[in-house]
Amino acid sequence: MDGPGCELRLLKGFSDIAGADGVMGNTGVLMGGGKILAILGDEEISAAELLVHRDNILEVPDCVITPGLVDMHVHIIGGGGEAGPSSCTPQSQLSNFLEAGITTVVGVLGTDCITRRQESLVGKCRALNEDGMTAYHWCGSYRVPPATVTGSIQGDICLIESCLGVGEIAVSDHRSSAPTAVELAKIASEARVGGMLGGKAGLVHVHMGTGEAQLQPLYDALEASNVPITQFLPTHMERNPSLVNEAKRWIEHGGYVDFTAGAKAHAAIAQLLLGTSSRNHDSLLKHCSISSDSFGSLPVFDAAGQLVKYEVAEPKELFTCLQHLFCDQEPGLKLSLDDVLALFTINPARRLKLPHKGRIAVGCDADILVLTEDSLELQYVFAKGELVRTPGWVRGGAFERGRRIRPRILQDSVAPT
Repeated sequence: MDGPGCELRLLKGFSDIAGADGVMGNTGVLMGGGKILAILGDEEISAAELLVHRDNILEVPDCVITPGLVDMHVHIIGGGGEAGPSSCTPQSQLSNFLEAGITTVVGVLGTDCITRRQESLVGKCRALNEDGMTAYHWCGSYRVPPATVTGSIQGDICLIESCLGVGEIAVSDHRSSAPTAVELAKIASEARVGGMLGGKAGLVHVHMGTGEAQLQPLYDALEASNVPITQFLPTHMERNPSLVNEAKRWIEHGGYVDFTAGAKAHAAIAQLLLGTSSRNHDSLLKHCSISSDSFGSLPVFDAAGQLVKYEVAEPKELFTCLQHLFCDQEPGLKLSLDDVLALFTINPARRLKLPHKGRIAVGCDADILVLTEDSLELQYVFAKGELVRTPGWVRGGAFERGRRIRPRILQDSVAPT
């Protein structure tokens, strides 16, 4: 075998594995060809060491290993633009994701599908894949009819390898094109058939605004079509307590929802679970995922629709959200690391029909994070079997090179510019 990730690598000495389908008591993972080749017990590690060059053996005591994060909502070529051309946000770089433990992304267009194009989104996916991580995309944007490369939703999903579905179609938002129930139904049917033809998820990823209609446009679309509720995947469902209640109702009808990382996502998960019997927590959480919305704009509008604040979402918020959900749990919640981790790994992977992502198992992609056991600090990242982040370094893309990671105390002391 030739190419990146083809050398054998051995990760050993960790104290636990999370997200490993019930595997327990193993302390070694053998990687090669970008895949997980074996999960090893103590007695098997010595034999594996004879096969692996000593420079490719990494021992990580007092650490837990997890799958790499799967981020299904990222503006990989930038987003924004609500405050004019100068407010368009910058493109992502490889190191931004790897430093945050994100090894798989799904790129998306938002408000701007005029200066941001689907062709550029496809090209950026190819670049990130060549650089060493995994990237897919959604065709379309806020606008209806959705922007595509081939001229149809079915064509994009079926013929473009990186296209998994259509989104983020905006509803209940003053920036949407106010799609009718029939228009949404047609989009869902197109995506469903495209997914069938291409062996893809074929989902409709829906941007939820704060409009009073909330999820009603999606319920209306379901009535106007024969597609199941699982065809729609609404995101930004953490915006306010009322929308979180709508998320719970959507789940009770069999649907799935996505939250955007941050303090509101933390509060939304607590609201979703508290007051519900603990035996129902697992079924609720299985219908949820959390994404970063990174490199997208975070505009704040007043009651008159005027823009009053403008920021950019960052990839690191996803990992920070994971830490807070596990380490700073609300009273009354007792979520395991596997419970929390699933929101960022196996749940989005399953919704996207990516069976080789989101878990640590033989045959899966070798996307692995090494975290400290006590505080879940990120130490090492493997993507496609390659070591791409250490405590002091992260791999860069073609034009950024590798760079040092500044200690957190320095990062926190630098004033924003």
